[in-house]
Amino acid sequence: MQLLIKNTEGLKPQHQVEPPLFEKTYVPPSFGNHLVSRVYADGSLYYLSHSGNNGLDDPDEKWNYISSVSEKGILGIRNILENCDNLAIAASTSANDSGAVIWKIPCKGRIRKFVIFGVPDGDLNILHEIDLLVNTNIQPIPHG
Repeated sequence: MQLLIKNTEGLKPQHQVEPPLFEKTYVPPSFGNHLVSRVYADGSLYYLSHSGNNGLDDPDEKWNYISSVSEKGILGIRNILENCDNLAIAASTSANDSGAVIWKIPCKGRIRKFVIFGVPDGDLNILHEIDLLVNTNIQPIPHG
């Protein structure tokens, strides 16, 4: 089974014990830190901060709450993920040395892993739809 990142530092208490709707890791094409994000059922969006180039198991990493995805966005994501069992696991191959995006989706007691090079196509286009739902439904953060 492909595991989610175990680090819970910085997550709200309820998110330390519940799985996210998905965990997404952008792997740059050459060097640099991976960019990891998670979205939870209540809409909470987190990014994992890196303190150095120690990779994804750096003990100084911390999840940072960024914002929330609206209820409409979460409903759309949940609707898409209802059929996660029907997705082919094969990696998307439309690569152009653009790095990769690794999606990990908890689904019916296991974690489904999808590796996308370039733009998702075919059945995996739903991952692009999830990105759109997140990006178009982020709630503004009130400023003090």
